[in-house]
Amino acid sequence: MNWYRIVWLLALVTLPTLAEETPLQLALRGAQHDQLYQLSSSGVTKVSVLPDTLTTPLGSLWKLYVYAWLEDTHQPEQPYQCRGNSPEEVYCCQAGESITRDSALVRSCGLYFAPQRLHIGADMWGQYWQQRQAPAWLASLTTLKPETSVTVKSLLDSLATLPAQNKAQEVLLDVVLDEAKIGVASMLG
Repeated sequence: MNWYRIVWLLALVTLPTLAEETPLQLALRGAQHDQLYQLSSSGVTKVSVLPDTLTTPLGSLWKLYVYAWLEDTHQPEQPYQCRGNSPEEVYCCQAGESITRDSALVRSCGLYFAPQRLHIGADMWGQYWQQRQAPAWLASLTTLKPETSVTVKSLLDSLATLPAQNKAQEVLLDVVLDEAKIGVASMLG
């Protein structure tokens, strides 16, 4: 299964929550060219070629790149221990509990994936992504943050060649579709 299918599924799951006046934009890699879909609660309202200059904040996707690096370089598991010291722990675990890599990806626990906590060196990170011809924003730990603006095209390019994507897709899709787990689909009904 490709990333665009997971993104498309997540977009469809969230459509009922969209306000009518706030269209959702979804970029997908096409066979001939990348496409930009505008969606509303009534469905697809417009399809066009994705402009090369369209940008978006990196958002929570930075965690996916750290996850991919950890998996691809076979880094040992380093559970994050919640101590109740940070309001960000609400995405991770309760005080006194810990969270592992897969669960941290599902819950979008940024504290788990913090490069400094994981002792990821800037040189090691940069070399790894440069060898994979990743965009400059991905090869630099200093730009790997939610507010970094990236072109949607470079985001699609990097996701298309993301290491460990089968493992990440399995982890994320399992939560979305498994009703027994508290996933997106089960929460929205």
